[in-house]
Amino acid sequence: MTTAAFLRRMPLACTAAVVAGGVLLATLPAGAVDINPRQYGYSSDQFYKIGNMSQELSKLCRVGQFNQRRIGEYYTAFGGDSRNILGIAKKNYNLYDPTGKADEAKTYHFYNDGTSQCKVYVAP
Repeated sequence: MTTAAFLRRMPLACTAAVVAGGVLLATLPAGAVDINPRQYGYSSDQFYKIGNMSQELSKLCRVGQFNQRRIGEYYTAFGGDSRNILGIAKKNYNLYDPTGKADEAKTYHFYNDGTSQCKVYVAP
């Protein structure tokens, strides 16, 4: 099917959306489109060096009382092959904390959130 034939079959609103999206992408400078906007960063270091593991927060994480609201919403990849992914949360961003343990100045990095193996690393 040709492009013209495809566009004739699409409703007008869909056609306008496709054209507008194409125009928007065409006007962005090269390199302006982030491949993965959720990835905060990458480190070839080991993930456990990101901060201090908190036994208390890790226990709360395992029982669903200190977790990311959306697992992997924002994350950092670690290791040479990026197999280790740590989700990121702060007191007022992506954090479920009904017990009020979070500190405004800290960043929380979650390893295996949503499992019984959850570990929470606290970074300044």
